[in-house]
Amino acid sequence: MPFLVPDDVDLLQYFGVPPVEQGTSDGYSCYAVNDTRGVELRFSFDTLERSVQTVLSSQRTRIALISREGADRMYLRAGTLCCEFSTLAEKTMLTLQVHPVISVVWAGLCAE
Repeated sequence: MPFLVPDDVDLLQYFGVPPVEQGTSDGYSCYAVNDTRGVELRFSFDTLERSVQTVLSSQRTRIALISREGADRMYLRAGTLCCEFSTLAEKTMLTLQVHPVISVVWAGLCAE
């Protein structure tokens, strides 16, 4: 099952910056944004590996790093980037906002 993502133009509009890294042949993209509080988000995904990673930092100190595989679909809805994941044992949802301040919420439920 392919990992469906918004196109490059929609992601550029959402993040407000082009990717800091992008590999067209391997499906990898990474975006880096900062908010007014000095929180930095590095958001990356790989469409071939069906993976997503979020790294939150403040004053160049990493606060949280979360990586997930099994991504099914990423989409934009009302100013929020959403990503759905599924494995045999679990369903996970990522909701991400970057304006006006960065907010990252990962939520998972057992699929049994």
